[in-house]
Amino acid sequence: MSTSAPSAPTAPTAPSAPITLCRYWVKPDHEPRFREALAQHWPTFQKLGLVADEPPHLIFRGEDKERGVFYVETFAWKDADASHRAHSLPEVGAVWGPMGECCSAMEFPSVALIQSP
Repeated sequence: MSTSAPSAPTAPTAPSAPITLCRYWVKPDHEPRFREALAQHWPTFQKLGLVADEPPHLIFRGEDKERGVFYVETFAWKDADASHRAHSLPEVGAVWGPMGECCSAMEFPSVALIQSP
């Protein structure tokens, strides 16, 4: 009977494209308008070829007792230059403008995927 030590688990392969985590702090009474703009965000990025399909695009909603309602959106840019290209495209600006008007603050840290299902 042959026994061998179990192989060490392998670390997940991180995607080559940068992953962005967006947290949007929504102003009171602006949530319906924000959700309308947010609904256009991902489709606009897809249409312009700015984002990757993996890891999947996700949106979460939360509430903080002190700061109010916030949304978190995660997605992967198509490549390292896609976020820079997005800033120069009028189609993206047409979505980002209304989103920004609905928010009291926005945060955009880059994150790395360390585990996926």
